[in-house]
Amino acid sequence: MAKRREKDRLNMTKPGSIKWKSTGTSEEAVKETTRSMLRAESEKFNTPLGKILPHREGKMTNLKLLAVQDPARAFNPKSGERQIREMLISLDESWEVHLLQSRPVKYKNLPCRCKIHQVPFGLRPHSPLFKALYLLASVVIGVRIVKKHGIHITFCEAGHLYLGFAALLIARLTGRKCLIRVNEDAIITLKLFLKREGFPDPLIRLFEIVGRALERLILRQADWVVTHGPMDYVRIKSTITDKISLIPLGIDTKKFKPVPKRALKLKRKILGDEVKRVILYVGRLSPIKDLPTLFHAFKRVLKDHEDVVLIVIGSGVEEGNYHKLVKELGIADKVLFLGFIPNEKLPPYYNMADVYVLPSLYEEWSNTIMEAMACGVPVVATAVGANPWLVNDGETGFLVPPCRPDLLAKRISAILDDPQLAERMAKNARKLVRKYDIRIAGQSYRRIMLKLAGAYKNSW
Repeated sequence: MAKRREKDRLNMTKPGSIKWKSTGTSEEAVKETTRSMLRAESEKFNTPLGKILPHREGKMTNLKLLAVQDPARAFNPKSGERQIREMLISLDESWEVHLLQSRPVKYKNLPCRCKIHQVPFGLRPHSPLFKALYLLASVVIGVRIVKKHGIHITFCEAGHLYLGFAALLIARLTGRKCLIRVNEDAIITLKLFLKREGFPDPLIRLFEIVGRALERLILRQADWVVTHGPMDYVRIKSTITDKISLIPLGIDTKKFKPVPKRALKLKRKILGDEVKRVILYVGRLSPIKDLPTLFHAFKRVLKDHEDVVLIVIGSGVEEGNYHKLVKELGIADKVLFLGFIPNEKLPPYYNMADVYVLPSLYEEWSNTIMEAMACGVPVVATAVGANPWLVNDGETGFLVPPCRPDLLAKRISAILDDPQLAERMAKNARKLVRKYDIRIAGQSYRRIMLKLAGAYKNSW
């Protein structure tokens, strides 16, 4: 088994080694479908696209929420706060959110009152056994909190297959409403993980069947479902439930913006000069992001661009394998792995990039694409998921098929070789991304919560 796993690991570092089925949907069809869905969701919750409404309209006092958090979130409080803030940014100051966490942490930038409740068994967040015990304890403690504090709504902002399951159990045991957010197609991620670990295909298929059945059960029983991914929205709405809203991720355009002076200073510090050009990747180091394709493409780019370096920001399960791969490809001296960098420190890193690259096999609504565009950086991304909505091919960047290092290298080189093209793409990108202000997304979450809270209107 060990030899088989090592063989599969090596195979997965080759471009095209993971078979990826196209949806058969053109980029324009994806964009038009998303436009229609966005219009429908906008009308449903009275939130005009591109317009921020006064969020005090329809103010209610003392709405109380309970969220089940992943045990790993407490080990990186800044990242955990940023991610849950996407849902809570437009809530009233008088509202309360109770968070089930593995450790006592302090969140300072939430708009409403926040109370942390520590749950045992969360100090080993990557252990399947301890995670199962953590979820069980979350349900027990969550039921007590609902009864003690008069919680109205339980929810999860990620991990719908396990955190959503716990939030749903708490809601059903206490007669509360449950809101579940779907961040990704977790079954695809699971399949890639099992493939990397060398599991046989029949067993992977079995896990997929069980996972899909569990997902249907959770989402059908939830009182409302939210997703930021157009593909997930279509999949869930057409096959599981129509109690779902599409709310694209928001971007803080006050934070992510051109900061050329800070970028030059950072460039001198990291690279030693201001002349070298930068290709940037930000994100998890996991199989679904398909960094091997980027590394092979970068090797091709280096043939005609000796002044270019590749900066990789992020951490993940494949980090060790990626260090080995760049050495095998002979490009280790041109690739900088900077590890995890907090989101609030990312703007100057984006700004020193000449091109941002996202080679994912699957992507719903990409935060990093929006952050790069808001900083005025041209993007080269794979034409999967919602990427064709965010990246207008030839206007704000380029789209390429997944697992094609040759085409990826060609598009990266086109931007590096044409400063006027890069400048035009950067300008268009900044203009496009402004309509995805994080406060607009926050208002949509607030309206959904108020809609669910209507069942308790006599208790205000």
